[in-house]
Amino acid sequence: MPIPRRRVVLATWLIANAAAGDALRNVIGYPAWGAVAVATFLWLFVELALLRVRLGRVPVSVVMFVVLAVVSASWALSPWWSLVGSFALIGMVAGAIFVATLPYRVIVDIVHWSLQGLLALSILFELFVALVLRRPLFPLWSDYPPGTTAEWQWSGGLILDGGRVQGVMGNANLLAMAALLALIVAGCRAAARIDRLWPLWIALPLLSLGLARSATVSFAVVAVAIIAGLIVAWVRWRGAAFYRIFAIAIAAGMVGIALIVANWDWVAEFLGREAGMSARVAIWDRVLALIIDSPIVGVGYLGYWMPWVEPFDAIGLVGETVYLHAHNVWLDVTLQLGLVGLIVWTALQGQALANCLGAMYRSPARDYALNAAPLLMWVALFVQGLAESRPWIEFGMILLVIFAIGRRRRQIAPRAPVTVAMPTVS
Repeated sequence: MPIPRRRVVLATWLIANAAAGDALRNVIGYPAWGAVAVATFLWLFVELALLRVRLGRVPVSVVMFVVLAVVSASWALSPWWSLVGSFALIGMVAGAIFVATLPYRVIVDIVHWSLQGLLALSILFELFVALVLRRPLFPLWSDYPPGTTAEWQWSGGLILDGGRVQGVMGNANLLAMAALLALIVAGCRAAARIDRLWPLWIALPLLSLGLARSATVSFAVVAVAIIAGLIVAWVRWRGAAFYRIFAIAIAAGMVGIALIVANWDWVAEFLGREAGMSARVAIWDRVLALIIDSPIVGVGYLGYWMPWVEPFDAIGLVGETVYLHAHNVWLDVTLQLGLVGLIVWTALQGQALANCLGAMYRSPARDYALNAAPLLMWVALFVQGLAESRPWIEFGMILLVIFAIGRRRRQIAPRAPVTVAMPTVS
C-alpha cells in the first residue's frame, strides 16, 4: 500500500516548520501562527486516527514525560499557560509519532530536503536583506520604533559585511544547528552513495555554519566529528584494535577539554564570545534559586518561556534583553518539572541513545552509513542542550521522540504503508 501524498506533505510541513524557528511567526505574528498550529494539530490527529495508532505502544518514557507536563498544571505558577505549553508539547510528540510511522528512508529524505531547503532559503533571504533592503529587517507582524536593539532583529543584513547571520530562523544558533544536522544527514547519504550531487549538499551546510558562527554548535561539530571517526573505526576494525582507538579518543578528548578550560579566554575571543559568560551565569543563578524553592516537581511546565508569565519575565532578563530559556536543557527541565522530571528526561534520553546505538549495531554492513545519522544527530542535540534549551522544544523534541520510538514504529502503527507514492530525489 503506497503512502498517500498528503502524509508526505504533512510530515514535510511538520519537520520544516519545527526547524525554521521564528520564520513563520515573524511573518504572520503569534495569533495567526497559533491558528495555523491548531489547524496543523487537527490534521495531524485525524491522520493518527486513520492510522489507528496504538498509543499503548509508545515508549513509557515519552508517555510519562507528557503526562507529567500536563499534570504539572495543577501546581504550576500559571496553570492556564502551563496547559497551553502542554498542548504544544502534545502536538510535538504527536508530530514525532506521525513522522515515525513512515519508513526510515522516507524520514531521512524528508529531513534532508527540509533542512537543505531552509539553508538555501536562509542565504537567499540574507542576500535580499543586504542587497535590496540594505537595512536590518524586523519581524513583519509588528512595528518596531527607531532605536530598537539588535536582539529583536529578524536579520541584521550582515552577510556581505562579515557579520553573523540569522537566516529565516531569526537566530544564528538555530541556523547553525540546522546546518550541522543537515551536514550529518548529507554526509551519511553521501557515504551510503545515495546522492549524486553530494558535494553541493555538504557545501551548503558548511557555508551556513561559517556564516552563523555559533560557539555552541562549534563544540557540537567537534563532538560529532569524534563520534563519526569512532563509527568508522568500529566498522573497519573490530575487537581489540577498536578498543585501543576508543581509549585514545577518550584520552584525547579529556586533554582537549582541559586545554579549552585552561585557555578559555583565548577560545572565547576566537569564537567571538564573552569569556565570563555573565549573561548565562546570571540566568543560571536565578534558575537555581527557583529550583531550590520547588526541587521535587518544579514550578510547572511551560516549555519555551512565555515572557508575560511571572517569574519568566524576570529570570531571563539581562540588560535590556529577556532570554526565554535557561541556556541549559537539563536546568530547564529541573526548573519546570523538578527532580521527577529530570529523572524522566534522563530516561527519555537514554531510550533514544540506546535505540540509536542499537540501529547501528544491528545494521547490515551496507546500511551502516545511513543508520549512523540518528546517533550523530543525537550527539549534536545533546551537546546543544548543554548551552541551549532548544532540544526539548520544536525540532529537537520531535527528533528525540522519533529516536526514542526507534524500532517500535511498526508496533505503534501496524497499518502504516511501507512504500512511497512519490519518487525520492537523489
